[in-house]
Amino acid sequence: MAMNPMQRKANNSFLLGILITLLITGIIIAFLIFQVMKLNKEKQDTEATLTDVYVLTEDVKSGQIITNDLFVKQKVFSTTVPSNAIKEDISILSSYFLADEQGNQAYTGYKIKDDSNLLGNEFIKDSDGYIILSKAQYDSVSEQANEQQMASFGAEQAQYIPRQIDRGNNNMVNVNCEIKKDENTEDYYILVPTISGTTTSYTKEILETMPLLAKINMNANTVITADMISEGQLSTDDLRTQEYNVITPMTQLVTGDYIDVRLRTSDGRDLLVLSKKEITIPELEDGTVSATNMLMNLTEEETLVMSCAIVETYKMEGAKLYATKYVEPGIQSAATLTYVPNDETKALIERDPNIVQEAKTKLLNVLNGNTSLVRPGINSAINNEDAASSVTSKTEEEITSLQEERESYVESLIE
Repeated sequence: MAMNPMQRKANNSFLLGILITLLITGIIIAFLIFQVMKLNKEKQDTEATLTDVYVLTEDVKSGQIITNDLFVKQKVFSTTVPSNAIKEDISILSSYFLADEQGNQAYTGYKIKDDSNLLGNEFIKDSDGYIILSKAQYDSVSEQANEQQMASFGAEQAQYIPRQIDRGNNNMVNVNCEIKKDENTEDYYILVPTISGTTTSYTKEILETMPLLAKINMNANTVITADMISEGQLSTDDLRTQEYNVITPMTQLVTGDYIDVRLRTSDGRDLLVLSKKEITIPELEDGTVSATNMLMNLTEEETLVMSCAIVETYKMEGAKLYATKYVEPGIQSAATLTYVPNDETKALIERDPNIVQEAKTKLLNVLNGNTSLVRPGINSAINNEDAASSVTSKTEEEITSLQEERESYVESLIE
């Protein structure tokens, strides 16, 4: 049936409207696809800039032992991450987390005083009357106790190692043993309770592995860097980097190795002068490393003892200072010093204002309290006519060698 002009015009307008609608819809769909692709690209670009780092789960104080449970992996923008942030798998630090002889690792929790025995006999008290709770246990106690009771507990943060003990009749219970430090030996230890009837005794167990220590106060969510933590001990005010070229090195010593410095005398004595020191081998102008020099961070009293040992080595015919390397520094404890400096050095240590009293007391107690540390062999060896001239000539050789390496280093900077 033929269309009249009005119908044809309406039909054409309808078809044109459909075409325009389809065109607009296509443009909108294309725009949306473009926007989605753009967002996906931005998301991919953003994800490409993210990196895994380890951050703290809670606030940490300077000097506090950092346990494994205080770390958590988090993705952050790589542009905001310091170059020395801890990014690798945390297992690389596992050898520095404290553990007991059974392999139980350390954790961070709380210690409380329950003098009124509000918690009953569920928890075992340590030798100081404290109960050590994990975070989960502390939260559970907090839910059950009112504010007044919690205040009476006087909770303090503490690091502990969980152990299982027999409470009698093969009734095995879990107990958290607080980690403590012996200020004289610097050993970390726990006191493991043994229950016999109504009597509880405690056995001291030395922890063989090093702790990670916080150098500074840090807040939760802080990105951890190598400069914020210390392996085993914190830096003291008198710590200085010293360079030596009189220590006979092992063939394969490299930067980052831990060494003992020992003094071998011509009569067969082998004495420990410095124990477990991390070394840095300086680089020369051509990119190679020094064959004779090494850097160590020493306290004031260690510097004085080392200086005494160097001079006495110069005085003794056939004596030498040499380095021995630790095989597993993460789990090997520092060896006990056996070298006794002369009376003049000991007197200097006692009156040196740069040495903190704690360090003086600790060193002198070791030297004076150990009757096996004797000097007769050294005293007789250094009291000879050629001792003074030998010190002079060898000191000049040492100074000349250091000057030559310094000149080479300065020339490399100028070039």
